[in-house]
Formats: sequence, structure tokens, C-alpha cells
Amino acid sequence: MKSQTLPAPDRSLVTGMAKGDANALRELIRRHGHTVYALAYGILVDTADAEEVVAETFEYAWRTAARFVETASDTVFSWLKTIARSRARGLVLAREWSGRRVPARGPALFS
Repeated sequence: MKSQTLPAPDRSLVTGMAKGDANALRELIRRHGHTVYALAYGILVDTADAEEVVAETFEYAWRTAARFVETASDTVFSWLKTIARSRARGLVLAREWSGRRVPARGPALFS
């Protein structure tokens, strides 16, 4: 009889990441990278920016995995979506800010 190995739950992968297990990070990217990309692309409508958000999302997840394991009550997938949404919105705001017109300088209010 062939033995089946069940995949590790996402939370176990994050625990592994907190301990420096790069294979756990690779597996989390394999499982959720496409969905994180789809979320980012839906906000940004730009492939390069969406790819950047995916990279930033998983880099942030790698750096903060220990904190997530200690404090989080939501799912790993919800956590990743929150990170990605935040990064994507940050890029949108940065674009809007760079195109913003600077008002003419008026009289000094505080001299």
C-alpha cells in the first residue's frame, strides 16, 4: 500500500519560515503566488507592478513570519492578501502623488 503524505498546513509553513526555512517560503509562494498576483493586478492593471507587489508581499511575509505566528488569529491566506492589497494601494497612491500639482507658494502663515 502506497503511503500518502499530506501537505503541510499554511500556518506550519509560516512557522518554518520563522525558523529560516526557505523551502517553506517557496511552498507558500507556490500555493498562493498566483492569487496574490491576481489581486495585485486587479488593483494596478500593470504586470510589472503586480509582479513587484508579489515579490514585496512574500519578502515582507518572510521578515515578519515570527510575529505572525505569535500574534495572528486570521488565516495565512488572509494575511497575504492584506499585505498584497496594502502594497498595491501604496503603489497607486505613489503614482497619484507623483502626478499631483504643487500649489503656488502663498504667503507664509507662520513667520
